[in-house]
Amino acid sequence: MKKVACAVLILTMAIFLISPLPSEARGGHGGWWVPWAVLGGAAVLAAPYYYAPSTVIIREQPQVYFQPAQSVTPPSSAERVFVYPRQNQNEELQAKDRYECHSWAVSQIGYDPTQPTGNMPEARRNQMRADYQRAQGACLDGRGYTVK
Repeated sequence: MKKVACAVLILTMAIFLISPLPSEARGGHGGWWVPWAVLGGAAVLAAPYYYAPSTVIIREQPQVYFQPAQSVTPPSSAERVFVYPRQNQNEELQAKDRYECHSWAVSQIGYDPTQPTGNMPEARRNQMRADYQRAQGACLDGRGYTVK
C-alpha cells in the first residue's frame, strides 16, 4: 500500500514539475509553489507517524536508617495528673497554662517526662517524676486550678 501511494505521489509531482498549470487556471498566482505544496501535503499524509515514547524517570528513594526511639511507657492511672479549672478558664487558657507550667517544672527539676530517660535507674526516675508532678501541681494551683 505504501509503495503504491509513494508511486502515485512521485508521478503527480513529476507531472506538476514538468508541466505546471497555467496561472489563469489557478486564479493568476505564480506556478512555482504548486509542486512544493503537493510535496509538503504528500509528506504529511504519506509519512508514517512516529510517537516518541513517554519518558519515565524512576528515582530510587535512598534507604533511611534510623534507630527506634526508646520506648516511653505511658503513665499509669496513679501517675496521671487531673487538672480542674476553679475560675472557669476556657480551654485555650487551660492549654496555655498547662504548657507554661510544664515548661516551668522541667526547668526547675531538670526532668521532662515526655523525653526518653536513657539509662537512668528506676528509683531515680520515679523520684524525678514525683518532683516534676509536685512542681507542675504547684504552678497550676497558683494559676487557679485544682490538681488531683
